[in-house]
This record gives sequence, C-alpha cells and structure tokens, in this order.
Amino acid sequence: MSTVLVVDDDPISRDFMRTLLGYRGHQAYEAADGDTALALARRRLPDAVITDVMMPNLDGYELARMLRSQPATSHIPIAFSTAHYGQDEIEPMARACGVRDVIFKPAQPGMVLATIDALLGSAAGAGDAISEAGFGPQPEPPVDDLPARWHRFAEGLAERLAETHRLTRSGTWDLDPDAGMIVLSTGLSDLLRLPSTSVRLEQLRQHVHPEDLAKLVALSEDTRRAGEPRITEVRIADLDGVVHELIVSCRTDTQARQPGESAPIVWGVAQDVTEIRRAQRNNLNVQGRWLAERRAVDSFHQAVLPRKLPTVAGVGLGAIYLAAPERLDIGNGWCDVQQIAGGRVLLSVGEVAGHDQPAVAVTSSVLAALRAYAFEDPDPARLLTRLNRLLTGTFEGDMFVTAVVAVYDPDTECLCVANAGHPLPLVVVPGSDGDPKAVPLQRRGPALGIFADAEFARQHLTMPPGSVLCAYTDGVIDCHDGPMAAGARRLPYAVTKVFNEVAADQVDQPPDAQDLAERIVVEMLGGNSPDDDVCVAVLWTST
Repeated sequence: MSTVLVVDDDPISRDFMRTLLGYRGHQAYEAADGDTALALARRRLPDAVITDVMMPNLDGYELARMLRSQPATSHIPIAFSTAHYGQDEIEPMARACGVRDVIFKPAQPGMVLATIDALLGSAAGAGDAISEAGFGPQPEPPVDDLPARWHRFAEGLAERLAETHRLTRSGTWDLDPDAGMIVLSTGLSDLLRLPSTSVRLEQLRQHVHPEDLAKLVALSEDTRRAGEPRITEVRIADLDGVVHELIVSCRTDTQARQPGESAPIVWGVAQDVTEIRRAQRNNLNVQGRWLAERRAVDSFHQAVLPRKLPTVAGVGLGAIYLAAPERLDIGNGWCDVQQIAGGRVLLSVGEVAGHDQPAVAVTSSVLAALRAYAFEDPDPARLLTRLNRLLTGTFEGDMFVTAVVAVYDPDTECLCVANAGHPLPLVVVPGSDGDPKAVPLQRRGPALGIFADAEFARQHLTMPPGSVLCAYTDGVIDCHDGPMAAGARRLPYAVTKVFNEVAADQVDQPPDAQDLAERIVVEMLGGNSPDDDVCVAVLWTST
C-alpha cells in the first residue's frame, strides 16, 4: 500500500481521488492548498503527490517546484490535475518543474487509475543533470584577421538565410522592369519548377492566375513609383500545372531611387503558403461541421430538459439551464422538476462526465430512467441505487454521472435528499433574527457508474415556510479567474443576498422561484459568460 498526498481546493475532486486510490488499496491524505500540502509533505513523506494546478495561495505549479527544490522531497513522483489548461499549455509547465503525468478534468476513472499506477510505479530519485555554459567577452582579433572573420560571418549568414528559406518554403526575387527580366533565388525557382533562375517577365506572367495578374502588376508599379513596401497574395502555377498560393512582398532600393523618378529595380520575398491556406480552409470546414453538429445535438439536449415546470400548491419552482457560449462541445448537465404521487415534488440536478455525443446520450437515458423510476419508487436513495445499477450494467467505458435527487412533501414540510458525488445543495432557512441562513447538505455518496455496489444515504430535514432548496451544477461555482473552492465558499453568501433582495421585492406575493434562480446565476457569474454549462433548480416553500 502506498501513501498519496492529494492536493485540490475542490472537495469533490479530493473525494473522487480518495475513492479511486482506496479502490487500488492506497491511502490518501489531503490538502486544500499548496501551503498546507508542503507542510504535510515535510511531516509525513508521501510516496506520490497529485495536485491541482490552480489553487489559492501556493498553487500546484509552485508546490511542485518547491518539492523538487528540497532534497527530502525531490524524488517524489508528482502528477498535475487541471480543468483549466489544455494539453499544449500544461505540458511545458509540467516539464519545467519535473512533473511527468497530467490528469485532465472531468477525469475519467479508468484514466485516473492508469495514471495512479504509472505514478506509483515510476522510479524515485530520478533527476535531470543540468549543465550551464557561459560566454564571456572575446579578445579583439588582430587587425589582419578581420577580413577572414567577416568572410566567415557572411558565409554563416548566407547558410542561415538559405535554411530559413528552405524551412519556410520562401525565396527572393529581383525585377528589372525596363529589361523585362526577373531573377529568382534557387529555392523559389525550384518551387515553381522553372528551368533557370532568370526568367523573362512575360513568361512568368503566363503562369499567374488571371484574377491575380492585375493585382501583381499594380503592386510592382505602385512600389516603383511611391517607394513604399507592399504585400499581397497571388496564385501561380508551376510548369507542372500545380497551383501555389504565395505571399509576395515588394520593395525598392531607396538609395538607388532618384527624387521624382521610379526605382529602376524592385525586389521582394515570396513565401509558399499553399499548405497553410489549405489547412486553414480545412479547419474552417471542420469547424463548420462541428457547429452544425453542436446545433443538432444541443437541440436534442434542450428537448430532453423540461420546457415547463409543474404548478404545485404551497411551493414555488424555478430552473435555469445556461450553456457555455464559447464551447464547441456539447452540454452534459440537467435540471428536472416533476410532481409525483401524494402532491409531492421530485427535483433532480445532475451532470454526465464529458462534453460529447455519448455524454448527451447518457444524459437523455439517465433522465428518462429517473423519471420512470420515480413513478414506481421516488425514494431518493433507492432512485440513485437503481440508476447506478443501470449505468454500471449498461454503459461501457469510463462514463460516470453525479446527481442530487430531492423529494419534498408540502403537507408534512419534509425534505428527503440523496447525493451521488454532486456539489452540495444548499438549504436557506429564515432565521429568527430575520437573517436567512444558508446551510450546505453535507452527506454525499460516490458518483454513479463507478462501483456497482455503491450505497447512498438519505438526509431528512424539515423545511419551514419561506425556506429554499437550491441545487446546481459545478458550472455555477467554477470559473477560469479563480479556484472552484472560492466559488463554493461564495455561493451561500450570494444565495442569501439574492434571497433577501427577491423577498423584499415580493412582499405579500407568492415566492417567485424562477426569479430567484435567475438572480443566483447572475450574481455568481458577475456578468461574465460561464466557463461550463450551468444548471440551477430552486424549490421555495410558501409562507
């Protein structure tokens, strides 16, 4: 058994990692920020560290650097976990501080288990030998040696220029309009399959695309006359008939140009950007297909969400779904409210790991199953147990689901809640002093679809008149400009603030739960677009 230090400011992520480590037989101890983790690592040396990158105080990047800088901890294998950085962004950061493995959130259990196995199986104490070379001032060469030195410098510069042209598929050209001749560099001549580097202007014009010829002639004439550098893009066919897209610059030798006269020679650089332009067009086509697919699947996702909430005596209901506008992928969350037997209300909020077509398909299946199961037995814990059996027995791969299910009985004012790895819902209760209190419901079980024998506990409480239940997805508390834990800590204050504002605006009126849900989202996002899909469901008991 190995000991792993899990560092993450999000308690849900820590629970998830601890569960998977326990499944592998390892022991986990936890820290919510880098400072605490560093102190723990000094007192009790872990076998490995899994740390989030973006955290308050000492972040994961600095934590890894400090662990690597201390002899006692420099050998410990470290893995990053992140929901905010892409692979191209995080890999240089990881390499810079000796981190080999990265876990991308939402983390799939299979990938996390494989990373844990690789992390704990890696060799300890591996280090990179770093050598430094210094370049001090060189002694002044003898006067007789300067010509040879400058000759070597010119040769080296020519080699570098030739290598630059080769890698960028570019070359130079010089045009003498009066002689009607254009001289191309060897690379440019080879690119266009020309028999010589010197070509008559009329011969080259025959290979320029008819739509671009006038533009190219005007570019040359304007540059000769005004002496200012110009640039354009043209299509030229080589002798084999292959069309090349070239960026062409055009300049003059200002020293050779007499005032009021056209420059005798114009020159420039041409770069072949055919492959670049083809890739750009392909990317636009792919993006267009993605957007069309996103619109189709998003329409399907919207169709499975409730279009209208039920009307229940003694209860105000509100729900809002807000998709992240800058994502090309697909929504994966839901919020649902339905009236069940006995005048009771069943409220559910959940999220499927991933943002793709399988995720939205699972969302539809889970929501349909939940609605069907609720008519047979609406008990929240048993509902989650049945959903878990459905997921573990039906869906293959690393798909998992988090969800909160709550049943409220207006006659008894009793609320029953069960949680499967989801962000903690809040209950707002009017205080005796007039100030409402927002309390998170702490009891939480594992996510659905991971362990077939998972068990889920019920939490019973009484909701007096004027109380509010608020369930949400992590898009409400997660944003790129701050850690998730900060959003989770801010949410109770935001909910109570909005609760007071809505209650003051609606004195002697039935509670407007929809207005409350929408104001909660506005307060948490602060006018910014969400980084992830947002689902909020509110149940407000009448006074």
